[in-house]
Amino acid sequence: MTYLSCDKNLLFLGVLLGAVMLSGCGISYQPSRLANFDLDRTAEIDDEAIRKAFEARPQLPERYSVAYYSLDQKRAGDIEAMLKSLPGVTSTYRIPSLVVSGQRRFSNNRNHYGQSDTEISLKKLRLLAARARADVLIVVDAGYRSGGANALVALNFLVLPALFVPFLNNQVESYLEAFVIDTRNGFLYGHLSEDEKSGPKYATIYAESAKTIVDEQWVSLRAKMGGSLAKLLGEESRLHAEKKRLATAPTPKAPATEPDEPAGKAEEPSPEASNEASPEASPTSDQALSAAPPAAEK
Repeated sequence: MTYLSCDKNLLFLGVLLGAVMLSGCGISYQPSRLANFDLDRTAEIDDEAIRKAFEARPQLPERYSVAYYSLDQKRAGDIEAMLKSLPGVTSTYRIPSLVVSGQRRFSNNRNHYGQSDTEISLKKLRLLAARARADVLIVVDAGYRSGGANALVALNFLVLPALFVPFLNNQVESYLEAFVIDTRNGFLYGHLSEDEKSGPKYATIYAESAKTIVDEQWVSLRAKMGGSLAKLLGEESRLHAEKKRLATAPTPKAPATEPDEPAGKAEEPSPEASNEASPEASPTSDQALSAAPPAAEK
């Protein structure tokens, strides 16, 4: 009986200790761990690259095609549907992970520490987008995290309390980010980020699960990101079209004007006016009588 009682105490302490340790564990999901994404690799950065970055200018046409790369391949279908709904988009191209990082659909390229040795280069993504004749490159990242269990999980050493104690932390925080880049010159049109945080910190097993909250937040994040992308790309396209129209518009010619006469020069009178004003041109009556020939004597 002594050994049995000791085993029960050890079992109770083990369950209690495990429950306390689980209370600090949370759940996080970041698909970007499969590859190391760097907007500009250090080996590619030099003074010439910095100069070209300063000289780059937006050149988005009114109608454009989009190539995108999603760090979360599970969400690629939803992202493509969002991009196709944007005004001005003529076509979309999904850059597969196989040609970027070498990751196959059902393979796991992680090393012993859970990280991948593959680095994703922005220049390589731009090259792949250019081969697809895409005007814009969009790199998308998404992830979420939840609390898991809270401190009340320590009360679940028996089965019955687990049915009623709110030991679950279902508060979920999700994010969705997008880098919008010009394929031709690497101009960064914008970095967009959307966040959602909701869910109870204390929930029972009958409450809405964290997975359901994640799915609801994803729908909201996708809608907000679609609106932000439409606003950004629409404004850039409108500005470029306006600049192009002003550059090609013909310059209006100034109306021809007669040269002004120099100041101080008197206006020459007309010949008619000169004849009227000259006493020689209009003799008086006395001069006319004297000039007439004498009458013949009878």
